[in-house]
Amino acid sequence: MGVPRTMAAGLLLATAGTAMAAPPVVSIEFSGNDVTRERVMLREMALAPGDPADPEAIARSRQGINDLGLFREVEITPRPVDLDDPDAGVALEVLVREKRFLLPVPRIDASSDRDRSLGLQLRWNNAFGENHTLNAFIADGRYPADRLRDREQRGRIAYDAPLLFGDWGLAGGLERTERRARVSGAETVFDETLHRAELRVTRDLRDTRPRRGWIAHAGLAYEDQRVSGEGAPPPDGHATAILVGALHDNRRFHLYSETGRRATLSAEIAQRGWGSDYGYRRIDLRHEEYLALPQGEHHSLYLIARGGWYAGGPGRTNVHDLGGSGTLRGYTNDYLEGQRYGYLAAEYLRPLGPNWLRLMVVAEAGFAGGSVDPNARSGGGIHASIGVGVRLRFSWFVNFELEAGVAQPLRRGDGRRFFAGGV
Repeated sequence: MGVPRTMAAGLLLATAGTAMAAPPVVSIEFSGNDVTRERVMLREMALAPGDPADPEAIARSRQGINDLGLFREVEITPRPVDLDDPDAGVALEVLVREKRFLLPVPRIDASSDRDRSLGLQLRWNNAFGENHTLNAFIADGRYPADRLRDREQRGRIAYDAPLLFGDWGLAGGLERTERRARVSGAETVFDETLHRAELRVTRDLRDTRPRRGWIAHAGLAYEDQRVSGEGAPPPDGHATAILVGALHDNRRFHLYSETGRRATLSAEIAQRGWGSDYGYRRIDLRHEEYLALPQGEHHSLYLIARGGWYAGGPGRTNVHDLGGSGTLRGYTNDYLEGQRYGYLAAEYLRPLGPNWLRLMVVAEAGFAGGSVDPNARSGGGIHASIGVGVRLRFSWFVNFELEAGVAQPLRRGDGRRFFAGGV
């Protein structure tokens, strides 16, 4: 009676790390990847044909492929190529179950002060099977209670192509906004059109599998503002900015949760007279810690810190804001505004039966300062809120989460409020 192939593979690999060397990898065979190209997965693996089929390297390869976020399941099974000759090596069978990559999402936003927006977001993950991402968004809103706008139409399209040429990639986007705007503190209304375009070159410096380390980027951004109508203020004009930044990524994906950390630093610099009608400087920081708790699988504590600073520019509107879904959930949208801000949050999550549905308890604190609008809320110290709700992660789509709950402001605010958001 012969030995089953899976048992034979287990016997071969069980000797790794002992006196007997692991058998060599003869080939790597993929299945289940109807869309994803094999080279996308191969570059995330810790071994290649000719390397020893070390169990630790196989485990790291599996996690590396899983970290792409494109699959619901990843399994790597070594199969002996010749049961009668252990030295003949093994073939690695990589089985994946792909997620769905095209996601149209209607966007409906409304508030108690009659502000409302209807839109559609289209996200194409793993475009062309190359792990590229296309994100398009259109929205039409009415804002009768907003200080700075009466109505707004906005469209944006962005494309991200990492590892396009070896370790080099490209990312860029175009955005257009048309709004019926107001002068803060006055009844004057006028038509405003804004454009923004940016292009970045990225360089992936991560050389471990699974990947951890730095990704750097540099590029250019162009923005332009035009106005029309009786009583309109002078136009801001245009600016061309240099973009630089870096991302340190050591995050591991586990389908319904993450572990590890992720930190980003980005800066924009425009100089008046250098292709710009005005100059400005902007810095944004973000750090996230994803901690696994010992209570069980997908029991997590997420710690989030963000900050931003802006100087110069037209000085007409605030750049940063806090409040609403995602930041200071106990406060209304744009409750705090300013040219600088800081934000801290702690999120506790645990499954409520199925892993895709998790309880979320969140505590947040933040401030905004340096407002250029005397009618905006700014300063006044730190504001904080606590909330409880649920977070849903649908594993058959890429990076698709929804959350909903109730949050209570701990300082000022307008009382307990419902929050919802996602994607």
